[in-house]
Amino acid sequence: MNPINLLPLFALILGVASIISAYFVIKIKDLIYASSMLAVLASIISALIALLGFGIVSAYLVLVYVGAAVMFIIIAISMVGVGSKESKEPFLGIAVGATLAVTIGIVILAGKFYNLYTYPQYITVTQAASGLLTHYLPVVALIIIAQAATLVEAISISRRGEKK
Repeated sequence: MNPINLLPLFALILGVASIISAYFVIKIKDLIYASSMLAVLASIISALIALLGFGIVSAYLVLVYVGAAVMFIIIAISMVGVGSKESKEPFLGIAVGATLAVTIGIVILAGKFYNLYTYPQYITVTQAASGLLTHYLPVVALIIIAQAATLVEAISISRRGEKK
């Protein structure tokens, strides 16, 4: 089957999965599960972007939204704690697992069809550092400042509950 003909089908499946995961982000009362569903939603959105042909942008979204933002939310919640009781929903684990499995399967199939998994040309560490410092210095500086601000915010959130 021609992979070009499958693009609308993949887009439709990912669109429905994103609507379902966005619904669960809003519906779920437990913050850990809601942030996990936010990670699923960001993964689905990055899969849609990868289907459009922007594999690097898709990888960046996974790194930033799933890797950094959602993990920061989960770590902050676990350090601070939640005042309310955790709600138990039996269908939730199955829904999250099925959504994640479908998303990973679609991304793997789409990557195989559209050759998103290409191996980059080998470069040395000095070439990479030189390229970062000459072409992307403002971006690297902004990333370092953002990471430092995130670290300070995490420390201040974790110390908020301590008594002096």
